[in-house]
Amino acid sequence: MTSIRGATQDGSRWGMLAILSLGIGALTLNWFDLATAFPQIGAEFKVGLGSLTFLISAYIVGYGLSHIPGGILATKLGMKKALVLGLIVQGLAGIMSGLSHSYVELASFRIVSGIGGSVFIAVAIAAVVVWFNGREVTLALGISGGAVFSAGAGVALYVWIYVQRATSWHTSLVLAGVFELLVALATFAVFDVPTGNQSLGGLSFDRAALRSALKNRDLWIYGFALLGGYGAYFTTSQLFTEYATLDRHLAPSTGGLLSALILIAGIPGSLLGGYWADRSKNLRMFVVGPLFVVAGLLALIPIVPNKALWGLGIGIGFFLIFGFAAWSAVPSRVCKIDHEHVGTAFGLMLTMAAIGGFFVPIIFGHLVPHTSYNTGWIFLAVLSFAFALVGLVGHNPATALNRSAEGTSEPTAIPVAADRNAHPT
Repeated sequence: MTSIRGATQDGSRWGMLAILSLGIGALTLNWFDLATAFPQIGAEFKVGLGSLTFLISAYIVGYGLSHIPGGILATKLGMKKALVLGLIVQGLAGIMSGLSHSYVELASFRIVSGIGGSVFIAVAIAAVVVWFNGREVTLALGISGGAVFSAGAGVALYVWIYVQRATSWHTSLVLAGVFELLVALATFAVFDVPTGNQSLGGLSFDRAALRSALKNRDLWIYGFALLGGYGAYFTTSQLFTEYATLDRHLAPSTGGLLSALILIAGIPGSLLGGYWADRSKNLRMFVVGPLFVVAGLLALIPIVPNKALWGLGIGIGFFLIFGFAAWSAVPSRVCKIDHEHVGTAFGLMLTMAAIGGFFVPIIFGHLVPHTSYNTGWIFLAVLSFAFALVGLVGHNPATALNRSAEGTSEPTAIPVAADRNAHPT
């Protein structure tokens, strides 16, 4: 029979998921809203495709480099303070991006925005793991890190077109930043950690435990496996509008909708992927399989007629995020990382994936002007496929547990902390 405390926390976890999801939505809005302004930014600052794609990579610079420090910061300060800090930094950077009057200013504030987003997302994913503690954790990660992430980006890539038309690209970025500051205030007022997890409110830094967590081979394997697909996903979603209008001669609004659908398709993808992955011990299949599908769809872009672009875009968005929910669960389900270090462990995976998020758009942006968009899509397809192959040597949850039971000396996990049983029955 479930205790009163257990029942209370069972209800609270969905409320915590809601506030964390609101933060992720604000994060993605401030991440992707810039892409819809690329034509205006290019005209105002007199820069071409290469410089515009660098703005995508500039965000990833801060985003990729700050995941691990963000996780460490959460361990030291506590989850709540780290979450609020990440939202405030990105919200202020979004406002300053809108107030930028030179390309250098804008690129600089995009780096700062990435730093704030990095701190928040690593801690938010860890917070979801803490609150769901083995119960529907992959589904919860699919809702927050997949569905809400996709919805926020979809709003940025389509709805924000009309916000820009009604105001200006400068004002639209300011509005997105203000919204994130309001979400930071709501997070400060509402978020808490489960009863019995006092260490998540901040504790002394344990270097030995952290080193043990970061040595886990599966963190590195799955992190590299997503590198190609991660970079291809952000390149495609943010540059599909440019491709559709310049190369396929579609209307800008149509191109914007195509890009938005890539993100929106991740909503059902993440929910289904999280739901099914929760019920499967073959987590590797849910991570690697969708990446191979995405590679195939990217390779088809150059040869299909315009009408088929809708299906390809939806498929790319659906399958990439379908696998992302399972990928996000690797630190908890495969590696069995202690809760206070999940944010740092997930940050390590995100940092490796972010290498692709940084370099792939830059390479794409310089490759296309010297060859063609068709060459660019093939490049993305080959890269996604090649890195996905790395994931085939990753372990599944049952395999990782069996290795531990057999007493292998390989550093597969660190001991489970006693305070992780936060849901008594």
